[in-house]
Amino acid sequence: MARGRPLNPEKQQQTRQALKQAAKALLENKPYRSITIRELASKAGTQSAMVSYYFGSKEGLFINMLEESAARRLVFVQKLTTELDKEPEHILDILVEGILTMMLAEPWLVFLMRDEVLSYASGLRKTFLETMPHQLLPILKNLLARLQEKELLREDLNLEFAITTVFSNVFFPLLAEPVLADGLQVDRTTLASESWKEHLRQVIHRALCLGPVEVL
Repeated sequence: MARGRPLNPEKQQQTRQALKQAAKALLENKPYRSITIRELASKAGTQSAMVSYYFGSKEGLFINMLEESAARRLVFVQKLTTELDKEPEHILDILVEGILTMMLAEPWLVFLMRDEVLSYASGLRKTFLETMPHQLLPILKNLLARLQEKELLREDLNLEFAITTVFSNVFFPLLAEPVLADGLQVDRTTLASESWKEHLRQVIHRALCLGPVEVL
């Protein structure tokens, strides 16, 4: 048995969570490829061997984080589909604001996407594709198709293009925030503001919807 390995299930869970919190904190200051297992363990207050024991590797740790993050978005979108008939005219707005809010709550994910997922054909990119666009696409297409049936979206919409439009408008400003902050003074605080959310809602609505913009 490895020295220092916690036997108590609660302690094991605490160690796992500490390693994930350490990974998120380290991503704020350096790219994924520069983070070492020794740094992860030190920041988590444990031994380097615990990374391999719980996650198999450094990549395994970050894959686990991606999977947990994707699961939260999946639950959110699935819940929207069950509530569509209650307030269909607001579902698209709720979707856009919800995804933006979740991304803002996970700055580490933006850093990981910017530095690794979009830059390298790695296991992290594979996991991101499997758990984000591939998993969510059929649910989102069904959601938008039902809004079309209710005559709330334009009937000539290509649904794949519509989904691309939504996610491009939500994700791109977050990914490009360092440049936008320096060039346009649009920083993370701005992207979390109610005025930005309203702007985003107006843009998406005018691109995809029929009729005037509904006031929430």
